[in-house]
Amino acid sequence: MRVLFLLREKGQTSVEYLLVVAVAVSMCVTFFKKFQGYLLDNPNSYMNGQKAFYQKMFDPQLKYKRFYLRR
Repeated sequence: MRVLFLLREKGQTSVEYLLVVAVAVSMCVTFFKKFQGYLLDNPNSYMNGQKAFYQKMFDPQLKYKRFYLRR
């Protein structure tokens, strides 16, 4: 008799789906914050490294371009 009562509970599945969606959204937000810190905000990030590379190449004080060959 108790099992039939549990099977009649409507809404449990929708609550479980909402919890799964909430956990997935929070994990995605955390991932994107970490990714943003790695890619953009960190002083040693990839984008800041590229920016420094191109600033050295197109230095306005030297009035010419320096081309570096990366290995």
